[in-house]
Parts: sequence; structure tokens; C-alpha cells
Amino acid sequence: MIVTLTLNPAVDKIIQVNRLAIGEVNRVRNSQLDAGGKGINVSRMVDRLGWPTIAFGFLAGEMGSVIERALTDQGVQYSFLRVAGQTRLNVTIFDQKSSLGSSFYERGPRVGKRQLEALARELQPWLMACRVLALGGSLIPGAPDSIYADYIQRARDAGIKTILDAGAESLRLGVAARPTLIKPNIEEAEQLVGHPLPDVSAVVEAARSIATNGVETVVISMAEQGAIMAHGAEAWRAIPPNGAKISLMSVAVRAGAGARHLVILSGVGRATDASAP
Repeated sequence: MIVTLTLNPAVDKIIQVNRLAIGEVNRVRNSQLDAGGKGINVSRMVDRLGWPTIAFGFLAGEMGSVIERALTDQGVQYSFLRVAGQTRLNVTIFDQKSSLGSSFYERGPRVGKRQLEALARELQPWLMACRVLALGGSLIPGAPDSIYADYIQRARDAGIKTILDAGAESLRLGVAARPTLIKPNIEEAEQLVGHPLPDVSAVVEAARSIATNGVETVVISMAEQGAIMAHGAEAWRAIPPNGAKISLMSVAVRAGAGARHLVILSGVGRATDASAP
């Protein structure tokens, strides 16, 4: 069982236009509305791969209902705690001419100590039954920066593997709790090591440094330059095809690879699962 925790889920709206003209009317070529959140995306892909999973987190308002309906339609098991307010609507506008995207992220609802304690009680029996706990995304307003670190420590004490995909202070504190795997981007990795990473060699050394100081596996994403993965003193680089651009498909591919890695870490899959179609 792979349990995922998304504290601050979102409904992702992706809009495509020929050319984004600020201050003018823009005609939409295509739009897409979908349930979002790092943990939720992991649960969706793990479910598609045929492995048991359940998604936890907070939901609010009609946007929360959109997420529930989407996961129900996809057959993904979930157990969200309802709170007051409105789940985030995150909008990304892709400019076809420049191949650039602009994102607008809402803050999300606010929770208090009572809601956080209720979520912990809801999660507790599942933590005792799962093999992997994946925590990801921004913190919901009202949650302490240490919340991911607290869950990682609790999972480690129970012998559960943990994956952390977060940023800012919650990433730094989470790393100190020694998760099994982390996936920072360049900027987040620079914050962890305390200095700039100007080239690939520097990224490799940073990944190795983090991976030999408490975190088993480190994956640092470098956008169009690919990604570096370090496990102990060993490191590998994944390079995207020439001319590859960020797209909805590439996002799905990355999510699939991450889910396969979770299955391997859980001990319920074979190493060959990493290359399965």
C-alpha cells in the first residue's frame, strides 16, 4: 500500500492561447481542468499501475468536490478531511508562440490545530498498514513548517519508506528527518546545500552530498537539462531527447516514472518495473 499526503490540493486549469496579450482579449485555443497536487498525482499513477494506494489531505468547497469527482471517476481511493473555505484553483496559461507558461497559484483554505490533529488520527491506522508514505506539495495555510518532518519521523519509526517532494523550509526540515527519497529542483537544492549550483557537475556533487548525509536517494530536476539521481556515492543523469519541451505529456511521463520508483521502493515491485511500459 502506498499512502500519499497532499496537504493543499488544487484544481489545475490549463489554458492554451496562440499569443498571450496583456491588457487585451485573448481567445482560448484549448483548456483543461483536472485534479492536482503532488501526492494526488502519485496516487493516480500508482493506481493506474495496478498497485494499492489511498490519497489523504484537506479539501474545501466546490473545488474540493471537483477533485473528489475526478478521483471517483478514475477509481482512485481517497480519504480527505473537509474544512471551511475553498480548495485552490491554480491557473496556467501556455503561450503557443513563445512556448512559455505563466502560472497563478491560489493560497488555499486555512486550517487550525483541530483539523491537523483530525488528519493525523485519520492517517494513523493507514501508516501502520502501508509500505510507502509520499508527501508532496506546498503547505496549507495554518500548517507548521515541520509537519512533513513530523510525518517522516513517525513513518521511519514504523519502518515505512518515505518520499518528500516539497520546497522552502518544509523541505529543509523534512530532509533533517531523513526521508528515503527527495526530489528538489535546482533552486531548492541550492537552498539545501547553501551555495549556487552553476553547472551539472555541481548538481551531481550536491546530490551526492545530500545522499550521503541521511537521505538514501536524491533526484534533482534540471528542467530541459534532465535530472540527476544520486544513491549514496553513485550518481546517474537522465537527459531528455534533443529539442524536448515541457508539455502536458512530459509532465505525465515524469509522474509515471516517479510512481514506478515508489513501487520499487515499497518492495512490492521488481527492479524491472522501472522500464515497464
